[in-house]
Amino acid sequence: MTVNRIQEIISERNDDYLDLLNYAIQLGDLEWQQEILDSLSHWNTSSDWAITENLWREFDRINYKLIQVYQDIRHSTDEPTKKQLLQQWWELKLQRIHVSRQIQSETTEQDSPEQSCP
Repeated sequence: MTVNRIQEIISERNDDYLDLLNYAIQLGDLEWQQEILDSLSHWNTSSDWAITENLWREFDRINYKLIQVYQDIRHSTDEPTKKQLLQQWWELKLQRIHVSRQIQSETTEQDSPEQSCP
């Protein structure tokens, strides 16, 4: 998933919540209106999304390096070099797992207000 796709998802989610807000206004449900506004405010805090965006950029950077190292492994004929590249590839995979877990954690934290909305 790229940063552009994340921005699309955020935009779609915001549109959905604005539709819900309009519906809550039509119903005159002030409590629901406030819950929706609180959710939108929490999700759109720039620091929350900046952290997630940076994590996705790091994920993309690691993937790019993995592809490069993989290509180097395929073209390498020298066993010691190949072994070193395989070690580098393994370390990058571990980094990617770590970043993936951070993204999952951040996303879970940002989605938590959704549970309070009807």
